[in-house]
Order: sequence, then C-alpha cells, then structure tokens
Amino acid sequence: MILSLGSMNRDPLDRIYLILLKWGKLIGLIASISCATKEDLPPPNILWVTIEDLSPHLGVYGDENAKTPNLDAFAAKSILFTNAFATAPVCSPSRSCLITGFYGSSLGTQHLRSNVKIPDSITPYPKYLRKAGYYTTNNFKEDYNFIDTTIWDNSSNKAHWRERNGDQPFFSIFNLMLTHQSSIFGDDSVYNNRIKEFLPFITLSSADDLTLPPYYPDTPEIRKLWARYYTNISIVDYQFGKYLRELEDDGLMENTIVFFYSDHGTGVPRHKRALYDSGMKIPLMVHIPEKYAKKFNFKKGITNDNMISFIDFVPTLFELTGIESKGHYPGKAFIGKKEIEETHHVYGASDRVDEGYDLARSIRTKEYLYIRNFLPHLPLLQPNWYTDNSEIMKELNRVRHEDNLSLAQKEMFTSHRSLEELYDVEKDPHQLQNLANDPGYQDILQNLRNVLNDEVLKNFDTGFAPEPELIRLSEESTPFEFARKTDLYPLDKILRVCNIVLEDNILEDDLVRYLGDANGLVRYWAVIAAGSLEKFDATLITALQALLKDEYPTVQIEAARLLAEQNDDNTIEVVTGHMKSGDPALVLYASRTFQKMAKDREVLPKESRALYEKLKNEPPRGSD
Repeated sequence: MILSLGSMNRDPLDRIYLILLKWGKLIGLIASISCATKEDLPPPNILWVTIEDLSPHLGVYGDENAKTPNLDAFAAKSILFTNAFATAPVCSPSRSCLITGFYGSSLGTQHLRSNVKIPDSITPYPKYLRKAGYYTTNNFKEDYNFIDTTIWDNSSNKAHWRERNGDQPFFSIFNLMLTHQSSIFGDDSVYNNRIKEFLPFITLSSADDLTLPPYYPDTPEIRKLWARYYTNISIVDYQFGKYLRELEDDGLMENTIVFFYSDHGTGVPRHKRALYDSGMKIPLMVHIPEKYAKKFNFKKGITNDNMISFIDFVPTLFELTGIESKGHYPGKAFIGKKEIEETHHVYGASDRVDEGYDLARSIRTKEYLYIRNFLPHLPLLQPNWYTDNSEIMKELNRVRHEDNLSLAQKEMFTSHRSLEELYDVEKDPHQLQNLANDPGYQDILQNLRNVLNDEVLKNFDTGFAPEPELIRLSEESTPFEFARKTDLYPLDKILRVCNIVLEDNILEDDLVRYLGDANGLVRYWAVIAAGSLEKFDATLITALQALLKDEYPTVQIEAARLLAEQNDDNTIEVVTGHMKSGDPALVLYASRTFQKMAKDREVLPKESRALYEKLKNEPPRGSD
C-alpha cells in the first residue's frame, strides 16, 4: 500500500508526524476489523438433550452403579454442574418453567396434567428464537400444562435440525424417555421386549452388584427393578452418543452448544414427587465449541458448584444466542459473557401429582435443604393409581410392615410429615436426619424459613389457593394475574396464618378470628392450621361448624374433615355432596378428602358408604 504524504517540501519533523499518524490509523483499522471478525461469530446452534426421570446417577458424578461411557466422555469436554436442580419433582410443572422462564407455582401450572391459561405477556422462548432466525424443533414431549400450538417450527416425533433451510441456525430438543418411571414397569417379558433392540450396544446391570439407597428395603424384587433402571441409564447413554455422532456426521459439532440434563429426579417412590435431592437434583453438562469458548468464558473439563435452577435456563439461552427479550425473568444466566454472580439458593415446589394433593416448598443451599410441608397431615407416599400399580410400589407395600426395616426405611411409610424438615446435605446426602428440632440448628432453620417466605411472596406463589378455588377465582383472567390481586389473594396474610403452626403456643383466639376472616383463602388456611391442635374447645368447634356452609367449597370440605376427626360423622355428607358436584377439580379434592376420612371408619352414613364402595370397585382408568 502506498501512502500519499503530500508535499515533500514540508519540514522533516512534519513529514515524520504525518507518516506516523497515517500508519496509526491504518493499524487501528486493521485491529478493528480483526476484533469485529472475532466478535461477529455466526449464531451458535443449540442442542438440548433432555432425559426423563434421572438423578445424577452417572459415572462422572461418582455413581458406581452406572455404566455411562458416552456421558463420561462428554463431561471431559464440558462444564459439569454439581448443584443443578429442577423447580419441581415431576415433569409438567418443571417443563412449564423451562419453556417460559417462570416458576410453575407463579403461572399456576404447578399441578401435574392441568390445562392453565398463561398471560399473553409471557412468551415461550422458542418464539424469540424463531423471530431471530432460528429453526426450532422439539422431539417430542411438551407437557407444559398449557396449550400453545405456535411455539415450535416442528414439535413431533420426527422433528430434527436436518429439516431446516440450508445453514439456518437451529435450536433442537430431543427427549430421551427410557429412564421414565414407566420404563421399569411390567413383567420380565414385557421389560425385555422393551429394551431388546439396544442389547447389542449395552451391558445389562447386575442386580447383585448394586448399592441401593439406604431408605430402600433390600429385597430381590427391588434389586431387580433398580437394575432395570440402571440398564435404562446405559441405554440413554448410548442414545445420547448417537446424537453427538449425528452432529459430527453433519459437520456441526464445532458450531453447536450442547446441553445434557434431566427434567427431575429418579422415577421411583421417595424420589419423583419429593423435594429431597433424590427428586430435585439433576445432572447438567454443557459443552461450548472452541470458537465460542472465549466469548462465554468456557473451560472444558471443569466442575461448577454454583446453585442452578430451571428458572435460570431461559436467561442463559438468551445470553448464548444474543437475543434480547422483553420483560423481567426471575432467573439469571449461569453461562455468559460476563463473570457469573454466584446464587445462594434455589426454590422448589411440590403440588398435586395425578390424584395426590400436596403443598410443600423448599430452599436448597450448598450446605442445607429446608422443606416446609404446608399439608403435613398428608403422607409422603400417598395413594396414587399410576404408581400403586407399579411393581416397585407393590413390593414396597408388601414389605412396609416387616419388623426388620431400618428407621430410614420405615420413615418412607409414615402417615404424616413434619411441618419443617432441615438437612445438612454435606453430612447427610440422603437427607435422613431431620435437624428441624435440633437446638444447635435453630438459627439456620429460622434463616431458611425467612428465605422461603420471601420466595413465596416475591414469586406470587399461586399454590396457596387450593386448585378448585384457583381455577374458579382466575376464570376471568389467569392464575398469574389473579395472584397479583391482593384483595382476592392476600398472600402475606395467608402466609402468616399458615405459619401460626410454627409458633410454640397456638392461640385459639387467633385461629377463631382467622376462621371468620372476610377472605375465603385465609379461612381455608385457618382450618388447616386448626388441624395441628390435639384438642378442640367448644368455641373452635362452633366456628368450624359455621364453615360447613362457607361460600368456598374447600373450606367446607376441610372443616368437615376436622369435625369428623372429632367424631362428628354427620359432616361426611358435606364432602360426599361435593363429590357429586360435576366440577372435576372439586370432585377430585372432595374424593381425596373422603378417602382419608373413610379409610379407618367402619360406620359411615349409608349413602356415603355406598358411594365409597362404588368408587373402590370401579375399574381404575388412571386419568380419574
């Protein structure tokens, strides 16, 4: 390149100055072009491989039962996250969070298999990706607890990145389902037929060589079923390897960020549906190709112990793709251009699964797990048609009354739960020793209790409206919007009533006052709180009797349950009346309450007994 230096008659110092000035501009231009080249990388493709019902039962996480060569090798070139958690211990509430970036308990999608409206202001993330030019596919499970047919370019069992146009960037999800709880169901012939196509590629797990969780009775049948589970893990490991090979075959590995994770914990009792680590902790690995590594501060083969939740996945996705979204998301990116600020805790929620109601919330830090059971009169392992027909639950029910069970094994079958649970997860990784009443842990307990209360309020948790009432009260809008109407849903007051039971001395005068509150949800939780008392005085009984005609059906039902526990069997007809209401959510709520009331009673009103026997003898249909 020739530079024109103008008149050569200039002073020599001037000429030197001009030469340096023009060369400086040229060097700056070259540097800016070089920087632009580094920054203007093509948008990365993103592949999410999701596994059903899988705790961190992988070799790379130290599980000696697992044979996972593909995932172990993948971990060596990825970030291995050691404190990643679902937001719920069952699929659809977790998946509604993953697709929207909001807690299921904020959206009202926290109950398994419901159909909830969400506000127009909340946009599932694939729509942002499509607008930015991505081809989006989901293969193929959705299960978001709301219906939106416009989310994906293709959501089916044939969806694949290979259907995109040319070099269009893609975002693709593949759901590997063979670790789902149903995949260990069936007799040997059924199970063997299910896995036969994979037998040439994997090694069967040996029942004799397994180490079982300490809360599981050690019987040949349980060993056989856990061996099936580990065999299924080997199969999904093989399937995962196939997707990586497809990326390689298509020449896409160097342009594709790959996530591997599961939707919640293992699909067996005391794991799935429970807020322990066995139900909430997940494996998570992320690989970023070399060309993007510096941009996102990625180093392969390292472990990261930051607290991560599904609530953080959408912000992370936006950070990786450079997409700017509208609105505020409660989570934050766990990979990105900037140094990631460490998160102190994650928030978890357990609500209705199939026909079993629950309301429990959790706070998990690196050191502790705190669980608040708001319906402690309900057992951990509730009757559940789907699970009760599984071989593993049948075996647990067979041995549950045997004398040789350990304390940890007996705890699975208790008829009620503690109001609060606190575990030191470093000393007690299986969460067997509840420290909530330990004098040495009261400061920690109080701190985590406060953190949980703050999360309930901050996230406008809709779970404190019983499902039949939530559906009814949000009919003209959405549960998300209803929860922000403090006149209808005074959540701070509701939470105060819930927490009366944590006080050393419950004042019945306070309970009676709340039982007469103007808000039906406050009255509901006052009835639940009253259930913690061993004896009812006349004033309290009179207040409960007045609620048998309450405008909120769930208040009537819970008042009837408590009065029945005080040997007033005439109240059972209040519950059976709602069982015939025709409102599906209310029928289920009333039926579950009636089931608990009727279980230990020989004498019931004639009509009630007839209805009970009819329901017991009907062939179960699973969805009822």
